[in-house]
This record gives sequence, structure tokens and C-alpha cells, in this order.
Amino acid sequence: MKTVILKGQEITIGSEVRFVDDRDMYADVPSIKKPVVGNVYVVKEFSKNGGFLLEGIDNKVHKFSNLEGELIDICEPGFAVNRFEPANPLRKKKIVRIEILPQVEERLYIPEKKKSKEKVKEEQLELA
Repeated sequence: MKTVILKGQEITIGSEVRFVDDRDMYADVPSIKKPVVGNVYVVKEFSKNGGFLLEGIDNKVHKFSNLEGELIDICEPGFAVNRFEPANPLRKKKIVRIEILPQVEERLYIPEKKKSKEKVKEEQLELA
């Protein structure tokens, strides 16, 4: 069984992923059905080149060729893994609010010198 690590989570067939990037995706092939940004999909299987095939997005088999026009493959088009994120992230982002004070006071801490037993006795005698 093939797996992919996506943002720290293992994604296998049956995993849920959220589609987040549709830039320039199959722009030259309008007949391909594409996922919608923000929607969650279930991975149906992995395409031959390692992309996702998704449940609910069924495309007909297409002919793929290289830049020279030579036929490379005939298969259902998949979607690149980097266009997705796990549907259930490992950690939720926390919002941290920081208050910046307009003025900062700096003080140098100078520890008191320890008094010797003799000095303590002298001070006690002076007070008595």
C-alpha cells in the first residue's frame, strides 16, 4: 500500500485531505473535473505519478503527451500532492497576543554581599 507524508501526517487510501491550491491546474484541458478549493476529499487511490485520485471527482481516461507531442500515458488525471493539506491537522495554531509596553525600565540587580559571622556579631553588639 502506498503512503505519502503530507505536512507531518501519513496519507493513505481512505484518508481525508483538504484541497488548497488550484493555480494553473489543468488550465489547458477544460474537460477535466477539478476539486474545489477548501473542500475535503477522500483519497480514492494514487495516480501513476504519485498524485491523488479523489472520491467524487471521476474523470475519463485522458491521453498525456510530452512537450514534443509523444504519447506518454493514458490514464485518469490525478492531482499533485502539494495542492493538499491533511483535513485534520496534527496541531491547531494558537493565537498569542503580546502587549508591548511603551517604556521599558532596565535595572541592574546587584546582590548583597554576604556578611561574615564576625561582622554579624559586631553589628549585634553595636545594636545592644
